[in-house]
Formats: sequence, structure tokens, C-alpha cells
Amino acid sequence: MDRRKFLKASATALAGATIGLTSCDEESFFPEIIPGKRSKRDEDKGYQAQGKSSSLFVASDRHEMGEGNNLPAILKEVSDKAEVPPQVVLLGGDYVGGGRIMTPEFPIQDLYDEIYSVFNPPTCDALFTYGSHDNCCTDGYSAFFSGPHRCDGYYIYGITYVQMVCATDADTNAAIALRSQRLLMGTAFEEFKDDDILIAQNGYNAIDIADRFGKSAESASASFLEWANSLSDNAPIVVMSHVPLHANRHDNYGGLIWFEALSKVAEKHDIIFLWGHNHTIEEKAKDYTDREDAKLMDRFFYLLTPADMLTPGDHIDIQGDAQTGVVSKRINFTYANAGYIKLGYGTVITFSDSHSSGSYDQVTFHRYGIDSISTETEIGFTGKKNPYTYSLTVAQKNNRVR
Repeated sequence: MDRRKFLKASATALAGATIGLTSCDEESFFPEIIPGKRSKRDEDKGYQAQGKSSSLFVASDRHEMGEGNNLPAILKEVSDKAEVPPQVVLLGGDYVGGGRIMTPEFPIQDLYDEIYSVFNPPTCDALFTYGSHDNCCTDGYSAFFSGPHRCDGYYIYGITYVQMVCATDADTNAAIALRSQRLLMGTAFEEFKDDDILIAQNGYNAIDIADRFGKSAESASASFLEWANSLSDNAPIVVMSHVPLHANRHDNYGGLIWFEALSKVAEKHDIIFLWGHNHTIEEKAKDYTDREDAKLMDRFFYLLTPADMLTPGDHIDIQGDAQTGVVSKRINFTYANAGYIKLGYGTVITFSDSHSSGSYDQVTFHRYGIDSISTETEIGFTGKKNPYTYSLTVAQKNNRVR
């Protein structure tokens, strides 16, 4: 039995219910989909019929365990207030830990327990992509999500840490070889100095090179393109990557390779690219001093402007490899921070079929948070209102063709 199916079934047993997890199998991109039952709670909250609207909750970087983390509280806020209850919870990595030495071991069961303490398992699926602190998961790499996943009228695609950090498979291989060599020589992680080989520099054990969708941006983006070209529809695609595309921390040398692949697929599918990872002081907003609320000020202190949310037509500085450097680009897809659990907020993305055309033509981003963050009326310092609704351009074009 697939490890994620086993773990999820275990979580369901605790909740006294039964789950059918629609993860990818080894034989094909997609398995048979068995829709879950809608609960009485969902009907009471005005859940719309399948095909009319569908939503997912996204966030990243929990970085805490047990009662000390904000995930259950954020999910409760969403459960109480979201018009369309999420059918998917998609988290973007770094579930525990604040450093190489301090990162504790954790079971993936903890995440399922927290999610299903709020949402009903038969109604809500849960997927966890792999981040830079997640090699300490006691369940191993197979517990995490990567590659494609089919949802209700849209797709999800997961990108692992190494698939963004290293530009090519040769870079990945060199990093692993260097790391192994230095460890054999007795070199401690903190003594790694090679700025060009980030996995070795960071003491990362590169466990996600086992991913069948690729072990660098080069091979992983090729798998993404192959999958996207196999699709017979133009449904939206939500891409979750722990590491962003934009240039800031210079630890994402695969950014430009992925940007080119995403841009090509965005010609036939509306793309929403989500990221986390960069919750550090260098990502601070340009101006947060006008915020009187201390909690909001802390939140904005750790967010980049304007990459908190960009939409087609906006410009972005993309990180290339060590030779290419930074490249300014105009994007043709949506680019957004998923939300930082550590700082108390996440995002609900809702797809809607406003014209009853049979496919989604609108998407809404709604930031939710705990305490005073939940009343924020703007998404970062982007000027975009919270919630923010816009048209899916590919869907609109296809509807006009019909």
C-alpha cells in the first residue's frame, strides 16, 4: 500500500471515517478519481455543486510542532468564514525546525491530525510538498507530494526543494559528491563554503533526488512540460514550490529554467505559482512603518514587495544560474506567496464558473489569518484587495472560441 495512502487512512481511522486519496500512481499520471461525499456541515455552509466552484487552502513553513504552531488556528478561521470550504489543503514545506542542528524529527501523521481536527477527511484531501527542513520526517521522502494531481476542475503540480535549488542534474550530482566527500573528511555542515553548490553548502542531504519527476530544474521542468502537453483540456494548474522563482536569497538557481517552462504551459493553461521559504529579514517590505498593529507589522516585515502577489503582465526579477545571474521578465501567469503558517496566515484559492460555461473562468485569492491579521484588507503591499478576484484568461479565450 502506498505510504501516503496508509498514513492518510490512519488519520481517518482516528477521525472515525474513510478516505480515498487521489494521489498519482506509478503507472500513469492520474489514477481513477472517486469523489468524496459532502458532509452535512458543508451543505449548511452553502457548498456549491461540483463544477460551479471549488477551493483549496494553501500555506507554507509551519516551522513548529504540537500546540506551538498556528496551522489549526488558521484552518479554523477558514472553516468558520470561507464561503466555499476547501476540498484540498496544500502545504509547501518546512513543517518543523529553524536550523540544521535544531530541526527535530517529526511524523507526517502530525500534519494529518491537525488538518483533520478541523476539516472532514472524506471531503478534504491533504498534500505536502518537500522543503529544505523536511529530511527529518520519520516517514521518509515517500510521504511527500510531487508531480501532478487532478482535482475538481483544476490540477495541482508539486515541486520539491532540489528541483528549484539546482539548475541541472550535473549540479545536483556534483553537490552530492562534494557533500559526501566533505563528510568523509570530517567537515561539519557549518564549514561548507562552496557558494556555487547550494546543497553541499547548506548541508542538505538531497533525499528528494529520488523523485521520479526529476532531481533538478532541468529534468523536473522537462517532466512538467511532458505532463502538461499530455493534457486534453485547458484547466487551470496550481503549482506549489517550496522555493520561489524571484531573485532575492540567490539559493534558487533553477528559477529561470522553471520560469521558461511555466511560461510555455501558461499559453494553454492558467498557471498559479505558489511559494514559501523566503521568510527572512531580506524579504522585508519596503515600508511597513505605517502599520500601527504590532502583529501586522511583524507580518509585513517578512514579506517581499511586490512578489507577494503578481498577475499576468507584471514584471519580476527571476533568478538564473551562477553564470546567467538575475533576469527581468514579464510574467504571463499568477505568482503568489502561499502564506506563512509561522506568522499566522494562509490563503484560500477559489475557482468559479461565473457564466455556467462548464469550466472555471474566475479565481479568487483570500488571505486568512489569526488575530488581527484576519481583518487585513490588502494582500501584502501589492495594492490588490483582500479578497482579490480576477478572470482566468485562457478559460475566457476558450469560451469565446466556442
